Amino acid sequence: MVSLIVVSITFVDDVNTSEASIAVVGLGFYLAFFSIGMGPGAWLIPSEVFPSSVRTKAMSVATFFNRLTGTLMSSTFLSTASAMSWTGAFLLLAAVCTISALFIFFYLPETKGRSLEDMSMYFAEITGDQSLLEAEDKAVEKRRSTAAAEIEAVTLS
Repeated sequence: MVSLIVVSITFVDDVNTSEASIAVVGLGFYLAFFSIGMGPGAWLIPSEVFPSSVRTKAMSVATFFNRLTGTLMSSTFLSTASAMSWTGAFLLLAAVCTISALFIFFYLPETKGRSLEDMSMYFAEITGDQSLLEAEDKAVEKRRSTAAAEIEAVTLS
């Protein structure tokens, strides 16, 4: 987002050669940091937050909206830049990046070291999805009864 602000500043006045170079470098930095930061997030986050039972369909929907958003951004950028000025267009993109980063920082849970089942339970608890919670309770009870039966079989042998 800092690089987008740098790019927007270069468009405040008439662009000369040195400012054009700064704009190109700023865009390069934006693309580089996007590629290692928020870019892969559009693919990584949905794969970790959707439960296994709906993951394939949910990833299809997430991919559709990812591509739709990219298409809308690409096809409307020149119109937006004409309506707002180039400076305004890049400042708008910087604002969107800032809002996205704040949302991710404050609302997206850390998934490192947590299984997909743990994440499913986490989201079921915060959304109040009783069907998933009940299914998990049944699975836990089944595991306990199976484990108890195995222990009993071993002790009887």
